[in-house]
Amino acid sequence: MSLKIEEISLKRGNRLLIKGLNFSLTKGESLLLTGPNGVGKTTLIRSIAGFIEPLEGKITYQLDKKANNPTSNSEDDIREHIHYIGHKNGIRTSLTVLENLEFWQSFFSSSADLKKIIKTYYLESLINIPAGYLSAGQKRRVGLARLSIIERPIWLLDEPTVSLDKMSANIVANAANDHLKKGGILIAATHIPLEIPFTQHIQLSKNIEQDWEDII
Repeated sequence: MSLKIEEISLKRGNRLLIKGLNFSLTKGESLLLTGPNGVGKTTLIRSIAGFIEPLEGKITYQLDKKANNPTSNSEDDIREHIHYIGHKNGIRTSLTVLENLEFWQSFFSSSADLKKIIKTYYLESLINIPAGYLSAGQKRRVGLARLSIIERPIWLLDEPTVSLDKMSANIVANAANDHLKKGGILIAATHIPLEIPFTQHIQLSKNIEQDWEDII
C-alpha cells in the first residue's frame, strides 16, 4: 500500500497556498503537518481526501489488494479507503452516543466490538445521552470512535485533539499507533504534540506571495 503526492499545488480563493509539494508514504508510515494557521494544512488534507481538486500535480495511491493495478486517483475510489476526521465531528446531535456508534457500525457493516470501543474512548457514562448535550471534548471523543469502528487503511486527521484534555489526546495517539503497527498510513495536522513516532514531518510556512492571477 502506498500514497504518493507529486508536484501538488493548492489554492484557497485567489491565494496560492502550496506549490510543487512532493512526498510519499507506504505501510506503517506517518506524516506530521505543522505550521501556523492559514498555510494550507487543512486544504492539503482535504485535497488528499478528494474534497478539493488540486491546482496542479497528482495524488495517487495503491492498495495491497489492487497490487496488479498501477495507481488510482479517483476521489470516489480513495474515499472508500480513508478515514477523514476534520474540524467537525460528524455526529448526529439528536441521537444518543450509543445510537451514533450503532449507526456507523450498521451503515458500514462493521463487526467491531462496540463495548470495547466505548470503554477505550471513555464513553461508558455517556452512551444514553443525546450527543447534542455533550461537551466539546465529549463530542470529539464520539467522533473519533469512528476510527475504531470502521477499519480503513489511510487516516487523515486534521487537528484531531481539538477540545481534548491530555487523557483524551492519549486515546488518539494510542489508536494511531495501533493503526500504524497494522500497516496503515497516517497523515495528521496538529499544533499539539502527539505521542506518535512520525516518520516524516513537513512544516508549511507563509512563504508564497503569488496570487492565483499571477500564475495564469
